Amino acid sequence: MGDAPEDSDPGRSARGSDTSARSRAAGRAGGPANGQGNRAAGKAEAGKAEGGNKRNGNNGNGNNGNGNNRNGNNRNGNNRGRGGSSGNPRAGGGRSGARSGGSRPAGRGRPGDGGPKRSPASEDGADLTTDPPRSAGVGPATADRSGERNEEEAARANRRRAVTICLAPGVITGAVVGTVLAIVGLAVVGAAVFVVAALGGFVWLWRRAPRAVLRSVGAAPSDEWEHPRLHNLVDGLCATMGLPRPAVWMVASPVPNAMAVGRDPRTASLVVTSGLEESLSLVELEGVLAHELVHIKRYDTLVAGVAVAAAALLAPFLGRQKASDRVHSLVGWGREFSADQRAASVVRYPPGIASALDAMARAVGAGAQWPPGTGRSAPLTRWLWIDPMAGAPAGGPIEGNLDDTRVRAAAWALD
Repeated sequence: MGDAPEDSDPGRSARGSDTSARSRAAGRAGGPANGQGNRAAGKAEAGKAEGGNKRNGNNGNGNNGNGNNRNGNNRNGNNRGRGGSSGNPRAGGGRSGARSGGSRPAGRGRPGDGGPKRSPASEDGADLTTDPPRSAGVGPATADRSGERNEEEAARANRRRAVTICLAPGVITGAVVGTVLAIVGLAVVGAAVFVVAALGGFVWLWRRAPRAVLRSVGAAPSDEWEHPRLHNLVDGLCATMGLPRPAVWMVASPVPNAMAVGRDPRTASLVVTSGLEESLSLVELEGVLAHELVHIKRYDTLVAGVAVAAAALLAPFLGRQKASDRVHSLVGWGREFSADQRAASVVRYPPGIASALDAMARAVGAGAQWPPGTGRSAPLTRWLWIDPMAGAPAGGPIEGNLDDTRVRAAAWALD
């Protein structure tokens, strides 16, 4: 009657006691950071040691919230992942186990859970609460990409404008002749004349305009060995701006000036006067060349060439002065001011552009003819040069003209 019931399986009781002892020892070894979780784990294992429940992930190494779980402890201090095995964090003790078993990331446990109070960490160990987010939308790179987008939009707009200018003379001529032929009963012939005139005029202006401008101003190819500084600056700026190297032409004139023409960057031509290279310093010359390369990149040169060629057809009827003003309206008001601003982001010393503009505004051509050249289109190229006011009467009005060299130089002084 006083005898206690005899345990039918002494070995099982011994194993349970031994397992419970190990669990309590593991709970004490977990440190103060994981103490509550370890004690909970010891109790859980002591109560379930008989069944050897593997759902707790407690095999030979006992993944019991003792710091082996890379993502932190769950509510009970145990990794609940199924199939948790020692030495394999992906099988219940690592990231995969944490996701499938429901363990909480470190630093996000509830108060009193026993989980470490660390800030959440990314996979590479960076502290997400202190490391600033890596954003791709700030800094100089964004400004540069914005400038590139603006240049692409300007290039598309200039191509459309150039196509319109090239089509206009042929379309107008073809329409007049075709209408006359239709009135006299030759409607089919009139339509054919209209198509031929429109296409023929377009092709002629598109292909011949840049070369015609170069001939009219008397430009000659520049020898790299005679002008090494000039060519060296062009090479460096083209590499910076991602442009193919344009052909460099020289005009014999004491007036410091430069312009660019061409259908596209691959066929563009950069024209400088001998006075420009002789009178400007290195940083000033770099600013002028960068200004002209901006025109090339934006396809301003395409519009410039066809505008001069189209205005040359109107000069006999309008006069040279009005034809020159028409060129200014076709190439766009304020295009020189805009190119100055964009060139400032390319050169190493932006104030050099302001210094160059000031030097050109104060330059005296010593009675030299301007615009240069004897060609019929030469007087119409005035608004293609970086200093369109060269040769103009001194003291003229400057209000409202952003292409005036004096206005642009004054704008730099305000910065």
